[in-house]
Amino acid sequence: MSTQVRIDMHSLRELDVTWRSDRGAIKGITYPDSIAATFTTPITSGLCSPAITCQPSPFAASYPIELQSFATPRPIPPSQPLTGDAKKQFDEEKKKAAWKYEGYREFSRWMASDDDFFIIRRFQSLNANVILYMQDRIPQIEERLAEIHMNNENAPDVEKRRNNSFRWDMKHEVERDKLLCELTSLLHHYNQYVDTFSKIRERPRADKSQVTNLHEFINRNAITKKETDFAEHRPDLISINAHRSSPLGRFLETIRVIRLSSLVRAKPDPDSQVISNYTHYASDDALATLTTISIVLIGLIMLLGPLWLLEFVPGSKKRLLTITIFITVFMALMSTATINRPFEVVASSAAYAAVLMVFMQIDANA
Repeated sequence: MSTQVRIDMHSLRELDVTWRSDRGAIKGITYPDSIAATFTTPITSGLCSPAITCQPSPFAASYPIELQSFATPRPIPPSQPLTGDAKKQFDEEKKKAAWKYEGYREFSRWMASDDDFFIIRRFQSLNANVILYMQDRIPQIEERLAEIHMNNENAPDVEKRRNNSFRWDMKHEVERDKLLCELTSLLHHYNQYVDTFSKIRERPRADKSQVTNLHEFINRNAITKKETDFAEHRPDLISINAHRSSPLGRFLETIRVIRLSSLVRAKPDPDSQVISNYTHYASDDALATLTTISIVLIGLIMLLGPLWLLEFVPGSKKRLLTITIFITVFMALMSTATINRPFEVVASSAAYAAVLMVFMQIDANA
């Protein structure tokens, strides 16, 4: 007689074998009864009391979910195009009952429609807590395995204790076999957890404007208040795919007149974006172009302005003071309006100062 065991579909998606209550291995492999019997035994150890039992994840244990249908589905009223006051009245009704007409379906569509809307929590403290828990559990198993090894090493030869065979452990040293089984899964999850969370930690915090967008949608009461509490944890909120823009570009985005103007406003895509009177999309390319034009104009003013001004300033000291003021303003603009690194700001400021000093020298010689 043999027992066939399987791998559950959730673990297959994650490339991770989950040790379920039957401790299944690989689909299609059969095991003798003596080995298969261990699959129905919970994984326990002598590390603590009561003994720790490895339980399956509720998500992994729930696949596949049987799909059902309504016994008597509600009839869908015939749809007729609304116009005028009827359309306004229906829109107002939908606005007041957003929890009914929109809910999580609309919230999910809205959040996925733009990078500035997709904001979630990273759960820093909880992730650190779980990592510390696994970090503490692993050395406990390590110490217990060392105790078992020393116990077998110091046993009399007549007992024939061994430390050189996993197969022997399955029959005669069951605790070590089960501890290694737990350690296999635990180390995998620990390594994967640390690697995954380190990537999440690299993501920047959500900007103030992004959090404002989230609160504006939440305030429509489309989602139960208790389930929107995550938006109150501002230091813990991150953007899924935050785009890198210059400080000047972010400043232009905050200006409502610019954001809603036809120059940067993008037409919503009905297939991937939400068409609503409350949501407006701006073109990233248009904003980038506007930012570039603004930087060019500021650069021209900072370059041509002092050249004309120096022509009418008498005396070397006053001209030097004028150049000093313009260089200071230039460095401040380069630091706050662009994403240049400090040494790049210093290099560009030095070049700018050289141009002004050359002009001053030419004027002095004349």
